[in-house]
Amino acid sequence: MSAKQTVVDNLVSCRNILLSGHINEHVLPCLEGVLETLESITVSSTRKIIKRCVTEAICRTKSSDFVSAGLILNLIHNLPVDEASQQRWDIDYFLSIELPTFLEHFEEVKSSRMITLYVCQQLAVQYLPDSD
Repeated sequence: MSAKQTVVDNLVSCRNILLSGHINEHVLPCLEGVLETLESITVSSTRKIIKRCVTEAICRTKSSDFVSAGLILNLIHNLPVDEASQQRWDIDYFLSIELPTFLEHFEEVKSSRMITLYVCQQLAVQYLPDSD
């Protein structure tokens, strides 16, 4: 299995566990493993978003705020990790479905403002054409 696939699998597995309001002995090591393999993500906006959001999810997990951590991971689990997945990724679906789903839980996620603004900033840098 490639490092990129491992990143995606770890995000999904941890998300599923955390959204159930629980944790097991694998969640924190898996999330820390994602941070250790960031260089395998070749889409720069995704790499930056995952770094920021996984770091926050680890913090929320250590604070026993498992559902918030799961909601953060849910927001980012489908981001493109390489050029091939970037070609297939539908940013409009992300903006119209996945981001609003995260925003429905705005009050539940302590760092939701920071996460939302950071994700939008990184996506704008990656996907908006230069205005110059």
